[in-house]
Amino acid sequence: MSTGNVQRRAITLPPIALDAELDFNHPALNEGLAYWREKAAGRAMPCLSDIRPEEIPGILPYLSLFEIRRAGGASEIFPRLAAPKMEEVFGPLHQKPLHTVLAPEILQRWEGAVRTVIEMGAPLRGAGEVLHEGKSFIAAELLLAPLSRTGGEIDLIFLLSHFDLSPPSA
Repeated sequence: MSTGNVQRRAITLPPIALDAELDFNHPALNEGLAYWREKAAGRAMPCLSDIRPEEIPGILPYLSLFEIRRAGGASEIFPRLAAPKMEEVFGPLHQKPLHTVLAPEILQRWEGAVRTVIEMGAPLRGAGEVLHEGKSFIAAELLLAPLSRTGGEIDLIFLLSHFDLSPPSA
């Protein structure tokens, strides 16, 4: 007997592997980390106002800025700026609430990575398979680094993403 309600089984994906070693394979991520450190200038993190796009033309195609919006004990990550390289893989994300464009299991991976950056308060290297819309053949390498509007609370993530778009052989 059917009740008319379709229950969807929750899908759990492996988390994005994160580490503090910051040993990047892609040159743009190393360049982005050096820039982030320069702008931090000995502080825990740079301020958003320290980031100048004209200073980093080589990494702009990889750069996303994710805003952390907090309300009532919950937080949401919002792509204030979505890198062209990120949108090649995930589709249009710029200025869209992520829950409206990503599957819940993908969103959960991203939120877990952002939570870890906030907890650590330091840049991290992320790596793993994309796993979005069956794109498990795409390997991702990420720089996730804290950023602040005021110099106090982490309220943005400076995110550089490189994707190895080599499709599987048929």
